[in-house]
Amino acid sequence: MVPRITKLGVLSMTAMGLLILTSSSWAADKAPTAEEVKKIADAAQGLVAAKPEKPRKLLVFSVAYGYWHDSIPCGQEAVKAMAAKTGAFEATVSDDLANFQAEKLKSFDAVFFNNVNEEIFLPAGFDKLSAEDKAKATERDAELKKSLAAFIAGGKGLAAIHAATNAFRQWPEYGDILGARFDNHPWGAGSTVTLKIDDPTHPVVKAFKGEPFKLTDEVYQVADPYSREKVRVLLSIDTAATNMNVQGLHRKDNDFAIAWVKPCGQGRVFYSAIGHEHALFWNPTVLQHFLDGIQFALGDLKGETKPSASPR
Repeated sequence: MVPRITKLGVLSMTAMGLLILTSSSWAADKAPTAEEVKKIADAAQGLVAAKPEKPRKLLVFSVAYGYWHDSIPCGQEAVKAMAAKTGAFEATVSDDLANFQAEKLKSFDAVFFNNVNEEIFLPAGFDKLSAEDKAKATERDAELKKSLAAFIAGGKGLAAIHAATNAFRQWPEYGDILGARFDNHPWGAGSTVTLKIDDPTHPVVKAFKGEPFKLTDEVYQVADPYSREKVRVLLSIDTAATNMNVQGLHRKDNDFAIAWVKPCGQGRVFYSAIGHEHALFWNPTVLQHFLDGIQFALGDLKGETKPSASPR
């Protein structure tokens, strides 16, 4: 992971002619390699999408402070490949905070938080701003948070991966919207765990075919407000098939959720903790899982959101 400095950028076109606004802060030295782009495009060829009820628009947002996952560009490329291959939605890949103003945000059907981290609605260098500029930035931060919460509760969607549980640490409502907060990663980058499919019939995890899945990633443990009484868990760590002799395990219930869905007002929320390692974005199973989660958030893939009720 490397420090993140946000800078806005350039326009490009996908293979299907969908307009994409991209962040250029990493364009010179952090963009996916040609080999990675090809691997993602090849993996996308096998994707199967639900038929959209109407034309859909997805806002892909990737601002991260503190630590910036260098898989973020792969995530952006993967979503663009999904849009180009399936035509299921138009992807606007942009770090422009103006998109979260209520009037602009309402043009989208869902937001995808691509490894976002920390206070993503505040500008870089916030602590060094003048008192006047801090006040203005804080006012805008509150406005955009209110807009996002109303957007989701009003019937739209949020899809989020990996570091998104560590965003908005100063905004208590966000934990309730997403369903959990980041605690730590007892299994560090490159660790392998076995995932169990908690809800094999759910369309958001149909790609796993009900079979245990070996995941090599930086594997998270989440904290309150996480509860199976609040979210429908789709994937979790199979503790009987995973090395649990690691440092930093805090959960007394032995419940290590990895992916879930939940309602938020009239809207829909999907979260998957997968997403640290580059290779996951060209793994066909994971890519289909992400597409299904995005389509769930968009409203085109119907799936049960009733909470799982209790830990196993």
